[in-house]
Amino acid sequence: MAIHVGIIDSDPVRLVTPVLHQQLPVSKLILIGTLEQDLEFERLTRVLAPKGIETEFFEISDDINIREVKSQVKRLAEQLSQSSEDILFNASCGLRHQLLSAYEVFRTYQWPSYVIEPYSDELCWLYPDGLPQQQVEDHISLTEYLTIFGARCEHQDDQVTGCLTNDIYRLGEKWASNAYELGPGLATLNYLATTCRKEQCLDVALSEKQQGYRELGILLDDLSDAGLASYQQGTLTFSCEEARRFANGEWLESYVHHTVTSIQKELPTIQDSALSLQVYRQIGEREVRNELDVAMVVNNKLHIIECKTKGMSSDGDDTLYKLESLRDLLGGLQARAMLVSFRPLRHHDITRATDLGLALIGPDQLANLRTHLYDWFIAAGGTIAVRTS
Repeated sequence: MAIHVGIIDSDPVRLVTPVLHQQLPVSKLILIGTLEQDLEFERLTRVLAPKGIETEFFEISDDINIREVKSQVKRLAEQLSQSSEDILFNASCGLRHQLLSAYEVFRTYQWPSYVIEPYSDELCWLYPDGLPQQQVEDHISLTEYLTIFGARCEHQDDQVTGCLTNDIYRLGEKWASNAYELGPGLATLNYLATTCRKEQCLDVALSEKQQGYRELGILLDDLSDAGLASYQQGTLTFSCEEARRFANGEWLESYVHHTVTSIQKELPTIQDSALSLQVYRQIGEREVRNELDVAMVVNNKLHIIECKTKGMSSDGDDTLYKLESLRDLLGGLQARAMLVSFRPLRHHDITRATDLGLALIGPDQLANLRTHLYDWFIAAGGTIAVRTS
């Protein structure tokens, strides 16, 4: 067993993942931080305490005073030198003056030090020389990841999709693969489902013009075949509220999530995933709620996918900026985000997404959704052969 020591900063995931790495048995994590970082310490403790890992806070000054920081870290090192356990220093986090000061102190005691490489998520030894790099195991869940960044989450109740069947995934694949042909019909279906929501009912009468839409007719037949709705004498009736929501655009979220879970079976770097994840953040006295259409942790990095079935002509920038903001707030520097759009994207939106570091899948790529998602997850790094879940 060993005591790990690390420095708290604004992106502390790499302080947690190494102590969950089963190749380095750990008894305690000592976190160095300033008085103002006690909240971050509490979040990390909430994640590690249920796993039987003790945490301890060691306070240092928030002044940029190298001599004082070194003196304080030396005091910690002297205390640790009395322990019979191995001491490991995690040099992955911390402000530069704190990190270099602490590393210099721990190096004088000849204690092993390591850093977690951000992209590959490998544990790389700084000292001693010659130790092999290790792929950090993927044991952190979505709930734990979000807790580290000050958010709490609620997963979708399995009973919510009780009236939906496996046919919905084949339905989603069919609709996604024929985006251009079915686009106008799906826009009308979305309007009809929205009308039901506003009127708090499950049935809606189609206008004479709507009854003549060929593409809409194909969709209504699909819904009837899947048992999600019936269409008789010009009236569409959804079988349940979940079926109405499915037709209201959630079909794309369900299809994307189903594709993610199918990839997860062969790509163990995907360690956790969720559909329609409700995320809550405290901002002052107010709690702010956001919904993540599809979220997952891949190679110890948060991934967020926003699914959009409507066009982005009016709110494209808002959608992209919001996605970028959630990525950064909830996932830190290594988090990644993607927009999956059923409707064609404007050149302006594509350029803006690129500038913001967001991945895009448009209607042209939806027919090969699995391939594009697989490649995106591979690009998150990690050595597949040695992963454990």
